[in-house]
Amino acid sequence: MSRRTIRRLLLLSGVALPMGMTPHAPARADATLTMNVVMPRASSFFVGVYEPWKEAVERESRGHIKIVMPAASLAPLPRQWEMVTSGVADVALTPNDYIRERVKLPFLAEIPFLAPNSIAASVAIWRTQQKYFAPANEYKEVKLLGLWVNGGNTLQTVRRPVTKIADFQGLKIWVATPNMKTALAAFGATPVTAEQANSMFEYMSSGIVDGAVTGKGSLISFQLARYTKQITFFPGQLGYNLETFFMNKHKYDSLSPEDKATIDKVSYEVLSRMAAQGFVDQDNLADPLIKQNGIETHQASPAFMAQLKSRIGFFKANWMADAKARGIDGQAAYDYFRQTAQELAASSAK
Repeated sequence: MSRRTIRRLLLLSGVALPMGMTPHAPARADATLTMNVVMPRASSFFVGVYEPWKEAVERESRGHIKIVMPAASLAPLPRQWEMVTSGVADVALTPNDYIRERVKLPFLAEIPFLAPNSIAASVAIWRTQQKYFAPANEYKEVKLLGLWVNGGNTLQTVRRPVTKIADFQGLKIWVATPNMKTALAAFGATPVTAEQANSMFEYMSSGIVDGAVTGKGSLISFQLARYTKQITFFPGQLGYNLETFFMNKHKYDSLSPEDKATIDKVSYEVLSRMAAQGFVDQDNLADPLIKQNGIETHQASPAFMAQLKSRIGFFKANWMADAKARGIDGQAAYDYFRQTAQELAASSAK
């Protein structure tokens, strides 16, 4: 009778195994995830999202999950979705502008002056996604891990300040998103769009544009502190830039239950809040540069805000049309997002 057969019979009979024959559960196999990094290592994306999520996954899994970040991007910025769905990388993030034909509903978070701050907006849009948008199944091709917005857009200009609607006239302004392009045109400026965020430095430093719609953190991330002379801040922010963090669906499904639980624990609302906080923290690091470079700051007055709001009613109307086309109760989702963001902001201010 073989040793294996004896061992099996002893186990079935409840007899203790002799020394050297103690059964061992199979070791849990390590999992390796390739996370593509398409943004600069000095950017808010790396400091506030990629790196802390990697550290959280590896810590919570006690090293069972390894996150590999290639030295160079495996695909250009506009192709992050296709890169992940085709299996070239397992995890990535993308600005939602590059998936706007697939994913329309979360753009609710980009409407200017609707959410008081980016952390409240990020948590609110995640909750709205779960409560109202999930039935539309816009993320069916991937495993959605998080949604967030940047720290909030300011208006940075290289010469004159912008403190009233007439000040937009004659200005060429760099913008990152179609929403901001539409808004700046409605305000009377000439918006200049470019596919890569890195172009902001080139356009500002060379005088191609008179300013940019971007967060304070760009003074660091994109080295704008030497060229920005004026910054205008807006209550509720001059809109936000929406981002999605996601994973190859088949890769997620192939993980062990323990590894899935680890990914779940550090993602979703936790990730959305963490990413937003990372952008805010990076933005706040720029405050000393504002003083050091003598940059003048301005707060948009109530009269100025009223002028701006009167020109962008189409944002809500266009979003409502998208919600209707997706079979979503647009007004209920809009009200829920706005109220949730306001309550979260008020709670954090206490």
